[in-house]
Amino acid sequence: MWVCNLLGLMVGSMYRLLVIMMSAVLIAGCGNLKTSDFLSRTGDALSKIGKRDSAADFDQEIQPLFDQPYIDPLTEYLQRYAGDHARTAQLGQVREERERRCAAIARRYNTGEITQAGLARYRLGYDFSCPQNVAAYEARLEAMPQSPKSTRQPVSESLSDDSEVSDNEPQKVAVSGQMNDCYLLTRIRNFSGALKACRGPAEGGVVGAQASMAQIENALGNHESAYRWARQAAPESGQAAYLLGEMYAQGRGVAQDKNMAVKWFKAAAGLGHAEAERALANLDSAPAASNAH
Repeated sequence: MWVCNLLGLMVGSMYRLLVIMMSAVLIAGCGNLKTSDFLSRTGDALSKIGKRDSAADFDQEIQPLFDQPYIDPLTEYLQRYAGDHARTAQLGQVREERERRCAAIARRYNTGEITQAGLARYRLGYDFSCPQNVAAYEARLEAMPQSPKSTRQPVSESLSDDSEVSDNEPQKVAVSGQMNDCYLLTRIRNFSGALKACRGPAEGGVVGAQASMAQIENALGNHESAYRWARQAAPESGQAAYLLGEMYAQGRGVAQDKNMAVKWFKAAAGLGHAEAERALANLDSAPAASNAH
């Protein structure tokens, strides 16, 4: 009996020793394989596969946008997935295609005559997706001579006969080009460029340029300068008169004065400014300010 027990102990010990030896061999044989590298490479491969599938799906997702002829679906896609880093490449492609289509539409609208009716159609069809192009068209329309007031000459410059008009024609053409740039750059809020384009005509007495200078300086926070330009243009510019009303109502660049605000809002309304009547109504509940200057 004791012999059987002894044999059992010996067999058990040999089994344990065999397990230990096999484990050692396996460990030694796999010693050259770095677990962290293996897991890292595997993770990278899986990650790339997932991205490759996602990119392919996204490419298929945007293809119908390119196949259809309209612009607004492109804008809707850009708004829906704005900030989605997984779609960065696709967003760039869609944005580029939208700009290409907007540019093609702009060429079509700007080739013919610039009219108020054309602006209305342009706004209706493309203001959602191509607002800067529509604004540029509107700026060109506003820059076109509408009345003698829009191109007021300096007091010292007399245009009393045809010969003088002819002699000054190159200068008038140059000023007209500057005014186009002035209105356009102001409309799209490129204020650094607008300042350069508007200053010359404004100093030459062009009312529209003076009103633009007031608007630009006000937007840049240069309120005293904005006030000076607005005062020059306000007798003939509803925009400048309205800005003066705002400045007096809020005390920007000038002492707050409700009476003066009322005066200039009324002047703006008389010159056809659309928001002036509403501004007057809003002043009704405001406390009385100092006496008019």
